[in-house]
Amino acid sequence: MTGVCGSWHLDGAPGAGDACAAMQRALAIYGGYRSDRIDLGPIALGIELAHMLPEDRFDRQPLKGADGGLYLVADARIDNRPELAEALGLSADRTTTIGDADYILAAWERWGEEALDRLKGSFAFIMWDARARILRLVRDPLGQRPLFVHRAPGRIHVASMAKGLHALPDIPRAPDAERMRDHIALLPQVGPRSFFAGIDRVEPGQMLRIYGDGRTDQVDWYDRTQDRSPRFARVDDYVDAFRELFDRAIADSLRTTGGVASHLSAGRDSGLVSVSAAAELAKSGRRLTAYTHVPLPGANLPPVTGRFGNEGPGAARAAAMYPNIDHVLVDCAERTVGDEFDRHFFYCEYPVLNPTNSLWDSEIARQAAARGATMLLNGQFGNMTVSTLGTQRLAELVARGRLLRWSREVAALHRNRHDSLRGLLSVSLVPHLPIPIVLLLRRLFGRQDYVVSEYTALREDLARSETFRSHVETIGFDTHFRAWGDVHAMRRMVLWRVDHLGQHMKGMLAATGLDSRDPTSDIRLVEFLSGVPTDVFLRDGQTAWLFKQAFGDRLPAETVEARTKGLQSADWPTRMRQALPALRSELERARHSPTAVALMDMDGLLADASAFPESDADLANTQHNMRYHIRLMRGVSVAHFLRKLEAGNR
Repeated sequence: MTGVCGSWHLDGAPGAGDACAAMQRALAIYGGYRSDRIDLGPIALGIELAHMLPEDRFDRQPLKGADGGLYLVADARIDNRPELAEALGLSADRTTTIGDADYILAAWERWGEEALDRLKGSFAFIMWDARARILRLVRDPLGQRPLFVHRAPGRIHVASMAKGLHALPDIPRAPDAERMRDHIALLPQVGPRSFFAGIDRVEPGQMLRIYGDGRTDQVDWYDRTQDRSPRFARVDDYVDAFRELFDRAIADSLRTTGGVASHLSAGRDSGLVSVSAAAELAKSGRRLTAYTHVPLPGANLPPVTGRFGNEGPGAARAAAMYPNIDHVLVDCAERTVGDEFDRHFFYCEYPVLNPTNSLWDSEIARQAAARGATMLLNGQFGNMTVSTLGTQRLAELVARGRLLRWSREVAALHRNRHDSLRGLLSVSLVPHLPIPIVLLLRRLFGRQDYVVSEYTALREDLARSETFRSHVETIGFDTHFRAWGDVHAMRRMVLWRVDHLGQHMKGMLAATGLDSRDPTSDIRLVEFLSGVPTDVFLRDGQTAWLFKQAFGDRLPAETVEARTKGLQSADWPTRMRQALPALRSELERARHSPTAVALMDMDGLLADASAFPESDADLANTQHNMRYHIRLMRGVSVAHFLRKLEAGNR
């Protein structure tokens, strides 16, 4: 984790170094270990290095190529260093005394742009080719490191975070209304727009080539639809390869300079990450501190079908299996919803996605840092990788006409009490039905449809407008949330739906000194699963079959075979009631934001905040949960972001 920046005066005028220096000062909170800059007159590159990897002490960025033609600044963690070293012919002595950015430069000098396919890890970098006069801006496939760019006549400015660009006097602080609209409506982040007017993001898996005459090539160097899965004759070979690959991801993620902490829920994903990390750390006599959020003492938890509210006991069972895990319960009793808004705005620079979850997420990070951790592990994307259920295979079998195989799986699932026959038929058939039929069936069975202006704070006239509906159709998003019939398509949508992970990681680094890592989103795991036969997920009536075969012995049987899931922030009604006066005040102040008034149903949000149900039982149904938890809380978060951003201009 580090901050990088660059400035290029396309007309050859000097002074790029001054702009770069201003950006570095703004990005210094994401560094702190070492600062440096190379000034080539019309172009300058800067680095604000954070010491998070043992090899960072050897980092000497900005780097200059062997022949003097290439210059590089990189925010990077390269996980396949051994394979790259072998391919590059680097000696053992050499590999122990170079930073991760050196691998990027060496690979580029050997293979050019084809080096990108060989880099496995998380990275964002700026590469200046002095001979060809090409500036390249590159991000890793999953976008775990951010990179933003501002174009002006004769000028190109690049920075890890938008605050680096806002340090320049000619770049105003203002929201991008279209990006804010899509965020409010829970749409995927498609296209280069950022939350800030005039500032684009380099998209995940993308490279921008910027030429001396101002032309730009936008290259999607990583094809997320490509099937990169291996093919094995025996299903057990998938299990063995998957286990080996995940353990490699865990081991690689533990490269750090201090203590290791983790999120530990009662579920499979963070549970698997925590216990696997503990097992790896035990080999060198190290310990893991695992944190579990638990509800406020005495809080009433509204009943939700298939969910349980207190994950403490389940997490404790997993922690007890590993002697080197120190288990800490966090109830955030001293924290209030919304009290982290200002810090999040400053450090992360995007609206809080879920304010009730953000509360305990930030508190766990604070406690972990106070105990000496430098890294915090999580399993955020595990349900799309390591613990994929695979129920979408039923719809796949129907589509392929394999009805006998389908009937056997349905019968086996029913015997295992996975779901009712009606539920299994719905999972099998609904993905193939036109939306009007799906909506009709929902009405017949008494289920609510998902209406954008009801589950989000977007103004109803905007949600119903032809412009918005055409946009939704263009990006291919289903606002009615029809069930998926393709597990691989679903994985791609979830993994690439939002592009805030890198900003969140940057914000956590600046606020606490912690490096956040998710081994379940290791690109090697994602590629392994990109096209595997779906019968490794759903097999003989067993969901998450691959997970159970590979890792069933690492967690308590209750966790591995659980039919219910933990509910994050199950105490949200109690917390929101405590915070309602402050939340209403935030909404009232946001009336001074022109963008908030133009995009959001401010009157409706204030009415919801004033009519918040007194009974928790009233909040157990899906409609109320969407209105008061999702719509209201996301609305308040966006209102705060816009109010802060636009108030700064006045």
